[in-house]
Amino acid sequence: MPEEKNSNNEKNPRTRKNENERDIFVAESIYPELEPIFTAKFRTVDEVKEDCLVVLDTNALLVPYLIGKDSIEQIRGTYEKLVSEKRLLIPSQVVREFAKNRANKLTELYQQFNRKMSNINQLQKGRYPLLESIDSYEKTLNLEARIDKLMIDYKKTVKEVLAHIKNWTWDDPVSLLYADLFKGDVLQDLTYDKEKVQVELIHRQIHGIPPGYKDGGKEDNGIGDFLIWLTILEAGKTREKSLLFVSGEEKPDWFHKSEGQALYPRYELMDEYRRNSKGQSFHIVSFARLLNIFGASKSLVEEVQKEERKLNLEFSILGEFVRKWVEFERAVLRKCNDVSSKEVSQRFLSIGKMLNILITHEVISKHFSKYRTKI
Repeated sequence: MPEEKNSNNEKNPRTRKNENERDIFVAESIYPELEPIFTAKFRTVDEVKEDCLVVLDTNALLVPYLIGKDSIEQIRGTYEKLVSEKRLLIPSQVVREFAKNRANKLTELYQQFNRKMSNINQLQKGRYPLLESIDSYEKTLNLEARIDKLMIDYKKTVKEVLAHIKNWTWDDPVSLLYADLFKGDVLQDLTYDKEKVQVELIHRQIHGIPPGYKDGGKEDNGIGDFLIWLTILEAGKTREKSLLFVSGEEKPDWFHKSEGQALYPRYELMDEYRRNSKGQSFHIVSFARLLNIFGASKSLVEEVQKEERKLNLEFSILGEFVRKWVEFERAVLRKCNDVSSKEVSQRFLSIGKMLNILITHEVISKHFSKYRTKI
């Protein structure tokens, strides 16, 4: 019986070929035009801000869940200006990522507010008859009664706030703002050949071509950033305008970095955008900087900067953990395939079962077996 090429235990041959091949001439496809490497002129953010396109990343859509009502109104003013000028774009991938992550922000808000009640310490109350002749003791009892009443009222109002959060569907203040403004041409749906995009993504990851090659360990294999980038390129091709990509993330597959600081977008991105937009410029700016460019108050800019730093830290820690875990899984899988007569598929085996194989073949110590049930 002929072997099935696309069985569950075997990767697609086309994918396997791409994974095993490196293009030693890849620099020619990354930098196809020689003269512009020396002569291309990229306009600054200040030079393009009046007529450039503005594309939002997912983290920019999540920041307003961490700031106040007045700040949200200022953000509305910035977005309304960009929408009225037909310059604001949100990639379909960003919209879908927002749908996935929005509930998490509300859940965090509910959790943090709920802890207000559990963190209230009860007063150590009791009657001490011997102290009744002291005036300050009587004052203490009166204060205890007042504090008790305030605590009862406080817990009641906290519960009311929690109930309000719980009753939100898509009518929280941020969602209402987005519902008013994000529609029609603002939303950029991308049409693409899925197989070709997968092959191109693997090619970029093998050769470290930005963006997305640092996200290969994610559940979606890092396709998210690449789809956003394809949308950006499509916008540049059709509109032929310079573009600001608004993102709080500072990953090395988007930025050149030094001493842990993001300096400027990767040259590969700037050059690829230039080629697709007939010479236009590409920049990455934080949400706080975007607001500052369009005249937001200093207090709002500082508030957003603070929250962006928190979000960036959360995403970077989570991303690093995922990458390390996937590296560990792949290392274990390779060891299993080295010792097992039948190819082992990670799709069907947990880490614990793969460790069983390695223990059976004495690749790792049997003493490690006590950890198997914990993984």
